[in-house]
Amino acid sequence: MKKLHSGKLILSMGLLSLICTALYYAFRDKTYFDFLLWNLFLAWIPLLLAVAAAELGKRLAAGGVRSTFVAVLGAAWLLFFPNAPYIVTDLIHLTLQKAWYVEAGRWTFRYWYDFLVMLLISWNGFLLGFGSAYLVQYQVMRRFGGAVSWLFVVAVSMLGGYGILLGREYRLNSWDALTDAKALLSLIGESLDG
Repeated sequence: MKKLHSGKLILSMGLLSLICTALYYAFRDKTYFDFLLWNLFLAWIPLLLAVAAAELGKRLAAGGVRSTFVAVLGAAWLLFFPNAPYIVTDLIHLTLQKAWYVEAGRWTFRYWYDFLVMLLISWNGFLLGFGSAYLVQYQVMRRFGGAVSWLFVVAVSMLGGYGILLGREYRLNSWDALTDAKALLSLIGESLDG
């Protein structure tokens, strides 16, 4: 497994995010889709946490303090990780709002513009998520070996998918784990019952 250069990853993702944001603002008037930029911001959090954990793991002396800080960053990363791939679920809004896009039985330019912007931002979210997962997997591989790192990826993918479900269907946010843990646990139980 090849180590990613964190600085180059952040620079390239930052450039892609700026391009997506510029495209979003290029032709827009006040639209229903302003939440896309907030979701793109949230997709950055797992990458920044993964970079922080990787850098902290390299710089601090070995031992309990380093392990504790890295574990806290890892837990925060896992909590925010679903925000990155979650953006792809925003494409449903194109279907929900299709009446906005059809005039005289034809799709308007606005549909294709919104589709392109949503697709680019979704792609950006996926890349941010993949980059952060790769950085964390690399740390797990260094510490526990290749087989464990791939089991970690499987587990994180499943938990991330479940996190997306909780966000899209139950309208939960990552920070609800800290601000309203009781309601979160109740909704998790409800989601597992059905």
